[in-house]
Amino acid sequence: MRWISGLFFAFVALASCGDRMPSQLEGKWQLKTVERNGAVETVDTVWYNFQSQSIFGIQIYNPQKDTYLLLYGFKSQTDKQLSIEMLNMAHTDLYDWPVDWANVKPESPNGPQRSFTIVNLSAKRLLLSSEEGYNYSFIKF
Repeated sequence: MRWISGLFFAFVALASCGDRMPSQLEGKWQLKTVERNGAVETVDTVWYNFQSQSIFGIQIYNPQKDTYLLLYGFKSQTDKQLSIEMLNMAHTDLYDWPVDWANVKPESPNGPQRSFTIVNLSAKRLLLSSEEGYNYSFIKF
């Protein structure tokens, strides 16, 4: 009887794992432009990584120093809203990096939180709009 109940629970666990379909947002996205107040800045050294339903990361390349900065946190998403909370930024000096997270004040003990509206999401393109008035254009990497 134990063997049958163990087999049943294993089957249920495997079946529930197979139900989750990856969202179109999952994967690595390269930031191409940041627009604010009509000014467009071209960027090619920042990648947003959306993994599973809740993991988020930023990879930033600094060509002057030939170094990478890896930051991570959590994301939550509804239909057109995306919220990100960074976890390891408290002791990171981002002012030398080409990313605007440096100006966001931490709202939690872990690090800053930001909210975005998903303006457009397709298999190859992503456009996010932030509460601070920035528009971010990405391509799937």
